[in-house]
Amino acid sequence: MGPLLHLPTLLLVTVTTSTVMAASLLLVRADRRREGLGTWAVALLLHALACALLAGRGKLPDMLSVMLANALMSGVFSCLLGAIHQFQGRPLPWGWMLAPVAFTGILFTVFLHVLQMRLMLASGILSIQLVLALRALALVDRRDAGRGVWFVFGGLLLLLLLLLARGVEAALGVGPSDAVSQGDLGEHFVVFLVTFIVVQTSSFGFVLMAMDRATEINRRLAAQDPLTGVPNRRATIAALEQSAAQSSRSGEPIAVMMVDIDHFKHINDRFGHLAGDQVLCGVVAMLNSRLRKQDLVGRYGGEEFLVLLPSTPLAGATTLARQLCVAVEQARLESAGHRVPVTLSIGVVAGVPQPGDNWEHLVAAADAEMYRAKHGGRNQVAACAFPAVRAA
Repeated sequence: MGPLLHLPTLLLVTVTTSTVMAASLLLVRADRRREGLGTWAVALLLHALACALLAGRGKLPDMLSVMLANALMSGVFSCLLGAIHQFQGRPLPWGWMLAPVAFTGILFTVFLHVLQMRLMLASGILSIQLVLALRALALVDRRDAGRGVWFVFGGLLLLLLLLLARGVEAALGVGPSDAVSQGDLGEHFVVFLVTFIVVQTSSFGFVLMAMDRATEINRRLAAQDPLTGVPNRRATIAALEQSAAQSSRSGEPIAVMMVDIDHFKHINDRFGHLAGDQVLCGVVAMLNSRLRKQDLVGRYGGEEFLVLLPSTPLAGATTLARQLCVAVEQARLESAGHRVPVTLSIGVVAGVPQPGDNWEHLVAAADAEMYRAKHGGRNQVAACAFPAVRAA
């Protein structure tokens, strides 16, 4: 058991694994510049250097193996805090990152030869840093971070509890002896072993966070129209299909609008395609501002948008469609300082889908009503109940 519990061996293993992990993170950093992986890699390098200095205890001056080693360890947790902030897209909290390192360096210089005070200071400062990191981690969006956040959170929480227990022991005068320089197990071994496990596990968790975020972003992009930001045709059809099935089961009516921007080709020809893009985005913003949270606007194709209104009867949907026509007509949609006149033609159908009805029937019915609005002079609404309109 002796070699397995040999503290310098553990420190050497820690130096090696932290360095290898840091190098791996730096290699993928080019593709994850805003994920915080580079800052996390710096934390691992600082951890490797701190452990190398601690392993030299008794051979190196105390200012290096004690003061500088502990200042670097504080820097490890400062970088972890910074990496979490970067993952959230927040600026680095330089004050909270630099102050603990500076305090550690100053206080460990003053109490260089007072082991009990050093243990209390290290436990207190590192615990505060861990609380800050855990607090920042709690604000991470779970939809982006996925499962990895639990690895990081659990590891840092475990280390926090260990440091608090170590600080209490030191305050009571029952803490470990200064055994790092002796080459035997010592009572420091448990602390360094847990720290080693936590740093490696948390690093793995942080990589998972970055990977899960990339997966979630790709999923969103696959279901999102890149110009307007609303669901694309595939995602819109999937939502309509699900809502129609729910309506058929519950008996609650569902309303569908097919919204078309009048004379959109003329807008592109007269004002340019950039103006056309701005009109599309402006219309989407106008629609979304007047819909409920459970409603959905999706880009069906070109200048056509499909609006899905769950639990909405025909009268309510028709009233809303007319309000949308008025709002868009009165809105000041501009491009390059010029007002771009925009109107909508909207087809509305609503009702409870019957067995055999599917999303295609709903879309075809709404589309037919939309063309009826266009043939009636545009800038208006045409509506009909479903499925009666299909039978007709």
